[in-house]
Amino acid sequence: MKLLFLVRHAKSSWDDLTLDDFDRPLSERGMKNVPDMVFRLDAWKTGPQLIISSTALRAAQTASFFVQGLTGQPRLEICPELYTESADELLEVIEGSPKQVDRLMVICHNPALNELINRLGFALENLPTCGVVVFGFEVDCWQAITSEPAVTIYYDYPKRKKVK
Repeated sequence: MKLLFLVRHAKSSWDDLTLDDFDRPLSERGMKNVPDMVFRLDAWKTGPQLIISSTALRAAQTASFFVQGLTGQPRLEICPELYTESADELLEVIEGSPKQVDRLMVICHNPALNELINRLGFALENLPTCGVVVFGFEVDCWQAITSEPAVTIYYDYPKRKKVK
């Protein structure tokens, strides 16, 4: 079984309008949201072995929080192909992941993430910043994930109401 963790980068800062989109850092809110999301996901105790992140600053910063905060300290790879608006390009990266990795996290951007999430069968209008969706696949290799139905296992985001 393969688990695919899809994560949208945390909230980015728009304080400096002269910065290129690629170079925008996390905002103060983003910096607060990531540790909370890492804590929630880590409580699940089945975290990723490998995190692949977009090269954009806000995504790389988000990935750094996950790498440092998750039990087992997953390995991190930075991937320029994830700075895209194309779900097909995301799929190419995922399908090219090592077979021995059973739990993979991808941190990148909308609209590509939304499109991929919907393609995999979870109807979602907009994955919020720092939102996490986890899919399970009964396959042996990442190349086969589109040939088998995905099972949505987990969905969380920073503003989700907590059950009391």
